[in-house]
Amino acid sequence: MKSTILLFFGVVALFLASCGKEESFSPVPEITFERFANYKNAAGQDTAVDFVFSLKDGDGDIGFSDNEFDNSCGADNFNLYLSYEEKNGAGYRPKKLWLQVIDISPACDTSIYFDSVQVKFNQRMQYIEPAGNSKGIEATVTYRMDYTSALILLSTSGRFEFYIRDRANNLSNKIYSQDLNIVK
Repeated sequence: MKSTILLFFGVVALFLASCGKEESFSPVPEITFERFANYKNAAGQDTAVDFVFSLKDGDGDIGFSDNEFDNSCGADNFNLYLSYEEKNGAGYRPKKLWLQVIDISPACDTSIYFDSVQVKFNQRMQYIEPAGNSKGIEATVTYRMDYTSALILLSTSGRFEFYIRDRANNLSNKIYSQDLNIVK
């Protein structure tokens, strides 16, 4: 009798465990801003900032391999897009710099001109092969901006609009970070 009851409860437990839904996500990536982590020198000035966000993708096609580049004219080899906006009173405005711009069309036509362009920190996220049979990814991503590459261009207060693109060219939701306050 005891073994029958234990077997019954064992079968019921196995049945209930197998009925649990496997979590699945959309094949279109979804991102959420998490936080900034500031690193300071001995004088209290920021020297680096980690930009941290989480992502979910149902088919796990996030990132590029190191050797994976599209060499065709006008190709976009980025998959993390960050545009900076400086704080302006109660609002925000795109932070712009005068730069030499080189546009290359898909037909390989080149245009070179000077323009006021928004400060962007577009990057390539590395490819990560999801483990097991499920290809869905749920991850936390950290992008480090150091003083020489980024902080010098940023205002003392601002935010980022950002989104990602997966290997199938699906664009995630576009969202804003919280305010980033930098001590220079």
